[in-house]
Amino acid sequence: MTIQDKADEIDRKIGFYSMKKAIMQDGAIDRRTKKLLAVASAVAVGCDTCFSTNRKFAKEAGISDEEIEEAILVASLIRLGSGLNYTWKTITDE
Repeated sequence: MTIQDKADEIDRKIGFYSMKKAIMQDGAIDRRTKKLLAVASAVAVGCDTCFSTNRKFAKEAGISDEEIEEAILVASLIRLGSGLNYTWKTITDE
């Protein structure tokens, strides 16, 4: 079974691609911003595959490298901040 076959099988079970299509359309937040959010979210959760895929989609949508880099920095800040919470736990012994 190929990776695509497996992806298709999973999609039939949970409808991921239909859900993604609906969520990523223009709404209260425009599609362009949602693409940057997807890049940042991939960085924040540490998913290399998600990052590569969403960076490609962002580039195809005309989003500049500078905008992508800034989204990455914001996500990195959030990821760093969440890690620093553990220093507080060490200090307070909680």
